[in-house]
Amino acid sequence: MESCRVPSANKILFFLIASCLILPSFVLAEDKIKGKYEVIGSIEKLKNAKQVEMIEFFNYSCGHCYKFLETSKKLHQKFKDKLYHKKYPIFWGEQTALPAKAFYITDELGLEAKFTQELFDTNFKLHINIFQPRVIQRLSQHYKIEQEIREGMKSPTIEAKVNESLALAKTYKANETPTIILNKVLKVTPSISGGTTEMMTENLELIIGDILGYN
Repeated sequence: MESCRVPSANKILFFLIASCLILPSFVLAEDKIKGKYEVIGSIEKLKNAKQVEMIEFFNYSCGHCYKFLETSKKLHQKFKDKLYHKKYPIFWGEQTALPAKAFYITDELGLEAKFTQELFDTNFKLHINIFQPRVIQRLSQHYKIEQEIREGMKSPTIEAKVNESLALAKTYKANETPTIILNKVLKVTPSISGGTTEMMTENLELIIGDILGYN
């Protein structure tokens, strides 16, 4: 049987060649941003970043997204104005566009954060299907914005924003929620981070901190 060992006479030559092949890998590893992610753009574009844009694709029926409402506060508290968080509501299957439309309508009214929290709470605490028209209607009554919601649901501008959100999610292949895109270069999800929202948040904290210190 032939041995897998390198013949002694060729050992020096072998290790010299191997060293030359391995060296670039170490250089690349040192140049890499810390954390777990999928690279979807040029890492070079992250150099000297003064701010990190965190795009979030979320779904109102997603448990990870619900938890991220709370855990993401840690990121905002730590990075403050160096973190720009932009959210895009998406939906699939038999879900309606109503909550996504409500997101953009209430965003224009300065009520998005409160309305989004209300929708998530209604879904997860009360176990009510928030993709129904009557649910959106009742919540709009609570916030005294019935007319704005009614008109916004028919607005071509709101419709365009919802379609843009879905198109962008398709571009970034956001097949899991939440899907996070950092400066259009790195993609992070719960599964990439280890499986939980908490792990994803810790992963994001590590990545964002490293991006801001990447020169």
